[in-house]
Amino acid sequence: MRNPRLLIFVIVMTVASLAAAGQRTIPMNNGIPVAPTGLAGKPLPAKPVDYATGEGQNIRVSVLAGNLENPWSIAFLPDGSMLVTERAGRLRVIRNGALVTPPVTGGPAAYVAGESGLPGAVHGYMDIALHPKYAENHYIYLTYNKPLTATKQALTLARARFDGKALTEVKDLFMTDQSGTSRIAFGKDGTIFMTTTGTDPQNPNAPQDINSDAGKVLRFKDDGTIPSDNPFVGRTGAKPEVYTIGHRSSLGLVLNPVTGQMWLNENGP
Repeated sequence: MRNPRLLIFVIVMTVASLAAAGQRTIPMNNGIPVAPTGLAGKPLPAKPVDYATGEGQNIRVSVLAGNLENPWSIAFLPDGSMLVTERAGRLRVIRNGALVTPPVTGGPAAYVAGESGLPGAVHGYMDIALHPKYAENHYIYLTYNKPLTATKQALTLARARFDGKALTEVKDLFMTDQSGTSRIAFGKDGTIFMTTTGTDPQNPNAPQDINSDAGKVLRFKDDGTIPSDNPFVGRTGAKPEVYTIGHRSSLGLVLNPVTGQMWLNENGP
């Protein structure tokens, strides 16, 4: 090669052009990237669809039930039926492979606004979990945004009994100090864990503030009272329900049944 500098220049320019070709302009809304619409507005397939995955196995997907509006979470009942929360603030039942109508009655009134995934969106009903002794007491637990005033809502943990058709004995066990999204799961010791949204317009440092419920995992006894072994119980300037701090919006929470560890994933960086 007579001119190695020219070769290096050509390589650099080629790499730069390939990098530029792989980039695209991301639409933004108030500083937040706008996600692709994905499956929104597209009809579900009438027949099962097979997908090849990167894990070396195929997955067959079939439609179990339609006519649901933004289903958010599922809890499986002992008889094989499913309780399904809808973002709009409804609880549905899928039984024997079919959606039961009408929706479950007796649930708490919820506030819902905006389009899911976009700034300003507020979910009505969110996560649902069965009490570990559901077969005996028929308790279900639900997170939802409770309307307090025309402009204020509170992320709330509620408990109720389910008789197969309706909710009874509905009771709010805990209300946070703002609206948000949430997941719940029972630990091996029978306590219930609840995630909260990590942003608070009034407190930018809220996820690290132990006197705020934002950006936390909270922990309660099954009646909504505070376990005495929560890490901040008795500490001045701290909320006793706080269990872990420093979270963003945690949209996944599940118990590892073997180790007893609680596994959590956060939405976004």
